[in-house]
Amino acid sequence: MSRQRRWNRGGIGSWALLMAVAPLTAGVVYEIEVKDHQQSPPKTESIQAAVEGRHLKMGIASGSQGGKQGEMIFRGDRREMVVIDHEKRSYQVMNEETMRQIAGQVNAAMSQMQEALKDVPEDKRAMLEQMMKQRMPTQTPPKRAQSELERTGERATHNGYPCVKYVVRKDGRKLRELWVTDWDNIEGGKDVVGAFEDMADFVRELLDSIPNMGPGGPEFGDNAFEHMKDLGGFPVLTREFDEDGSLEGESTLRSAKRQTIDPDAFDPPTGYKRQQMFDGR
Repeated sequence: MSRQRRWNRGGIGSWALLMAVAPLTAGVVYEIEVKDHQQSPPKTESIQAAVEGRHLKMGIASGSQGGKQGEMIFRGDRREMVVIDHEKRSYQVMNEETMRQIAGQVNAAMSQMQEALKDVPEDKRAMLEQMMKQRMPTQTPPKRAQSELERTGERATHNGYPCVKYVVRKDGRKLRELWVTDWDNIEGGKDVVGAFEDMADFVRELLDSIPNMGPGGPEFGDNAFEHMKDLGGFPVLTREFDEDGSLEGESTLRSAKRQTIDPDAFDPPTGYKRQQMFDGR
């Protein structure tokens, strides 16, 4: 899944210089099997998650829509998330600056709406206000409904890892179940827990602060990383459920190993174009 740059190893001198300029670092790479049960038969893909220090890079499965696989990079040093689209050779960045820009766009749009409604007859204004609010982001996002994490105490072994079962619910509906093993049981677990927890904090702040973009806008609902800090370990098996309770998808940790990682792996590929968030909305 990872498309790291190929390094020129033509000679000892050039190799030594390269190491001095951009040293390779030790990290941990996880192989994760993703199964989409929305297709018949279920579609199975393999993705990677690479972690080093405060950086995390994870593959994004193509899913049931027939799209191409992408990647997500979390940079803990910059507190930003980068979403890469290999098909379009582009990427988007979500960070605090992006949040401020979105807030400015929301406020400007709301001001324009109010100005446009000033000369509308009273009998039609309420209907137009309702229609415009449905198509535009809300100026003050409502408080997000929090999902609840339950440790069931049920235990089982999955892919050789001893696990305990957790269930995530929202408004009484089961969203997912996670079979979690202690970090000590995962290769390099203690080395990567900080990156995963930093990303969990970032995702939670993002979900709490992002405006409701309205119909047709991107959906930012409950996220699988939201409870990462509360699990106390790594989810070896995660099962996602649809609104009707049917199994929607599952992901399984297949392997974990220490591996040397190119620092450039945590940046967008050379030549890719940055796009603004929510373009084409």
